[in-house]
Amino acid sequence: MARAGRKRKITLREPSGKVQRVYENPKAHVTMQPHRAVVPVKFRETQEAGSEFGRLMLQGRITPAQYEAGKLYADIVVSYRASILAQPYDPSAIDLGRVGKGKGEGMPDRTALALQRRYARAYDDLSKVGRRPLMAVNHYAVQELPIPNDATTLRLEQLACGLNALVSHFGIDSRLQITDRPK
Repeated sequence: MARAGRKRKITLREPSGKVQRVYENPKAHVTMQPHRAVVPVKFRETQEAGSEFGRLMLQGRITPAQYEAGKLYADIVVSYRASILAQPYDPSAIDLGRVGKGKGEGMPDRTALALQRRYARAYDDLSKVGRRPLMAVNHYAVQELPIPNDATTLRLEQLACGLNALVSHFGIDSRLQITDRPK
């Protein structure tokens, strides 16, 4: 007598009769992502390997102190833009509820002024080294644009110059090192 229906898969089963699920290590999946392939293997699991700017540090193209200064400056820029209700750099993060609203909504004036002063001080120190380093920091640290393959050395020098100005502005120890995180 023939059996009706689909043939049963020959595999290991749970006590309920369902096919056993295979454990997939999420860290192994993360380390296999193509954009993390340019980073040394021991750093592929880190959070920094997920961003363009972080990969520059993990590749040794900028120092950890420069990375920290760039991230601090990016946070200041984001806060400043929020204080003046400018649209975010990331188009996927546009708040459609704020379109067409007036300046100063949602944040106390004192907080907005403090953020604007903090941004102005950092911007002034950064602009003292020149326009090109300022633009390099804005492109690669704040907006996290990828550095194109052509003229990479010149752009990295300009970025390093701007980040060094921010390291001294924020008072970051230039001997900062990358440390392995506990697993």
